[in-house]
Amino acid sequence: MKSKSSTKPIYSKEVEGAAGNITSAYNQAAPGLQAGAQKFGGIMDSVLAKYQAGDPNITAARGYNADVLGGKYLDAGNPYLQQMIDQTGNDVSNGVTASLGTRGLTGGSAHSGIVGRELAKNSTALRYGDYSAERDRMGQAVSQIPGLVAAENGVLDPAFAAYDAMQAPVRAAVGAGQGVGGLLGQYTKTTQKGSLAGLLAQMAGNAAQAYAGGG
Repeated sequence: MKSKSSTKPIYSKEVEGAAGNITSAYNQAAPGLQAGAQKFGGIMDSVLAKYQAGDPNITAARGYNADVLGGKYLDAGNPYLQQMIDQTGNDVSNGVTASLGTRGLTGGSAHSGIVGRELAKNSTALRYGDYSAERDRMGQAVSQIPGLVAAENGVLDPAFAAYDAMQAPVRAAVGAGQGVGGLLGQYTKTTQKGSLAGLLAQMAGNAAQAYAGGG
């Protein structure tokens, strides 16, 4: 009698039923996934177009930040600074004159020298304060660069999310295929049928081959 073997799934009905459930679930979900992917594709195109056009607010902030870092306002100076110096200078002059007047020292060279010195001190203090404030703003502009970059790149986040959503049909198909393949590719066993004489003859032949090889 000839020997023959066969391979078949264990619990084939259960395995095939589970595979059918996976396939059915995917087939039901596929149209909705595809429609969603197409919708998100349109969103992605819109977001990318907006990114390429540039956000006017971010563009303006970048321009101002670049001007501050480049020293534009440091070189130009405060347009109201001289007015502040003149106004406070009058107050300083009047205050010094009044103070010296109580001691009868007005009108002489000493009076002029003291007034001039105090006016110079006032002007220097105001100019240095204005310069220092602008340098502080330049330092702040440096610290704002990461935020500007993040705001500009943040426009792309919805595009990345839309692109990821567009991959949903592919991921679902791959998952369904892997699920079905995983079910059908395991739980197998091999059964062998044949006469006892045939089995003994096969074993004897194997032993003879082993002996001949060893000799």
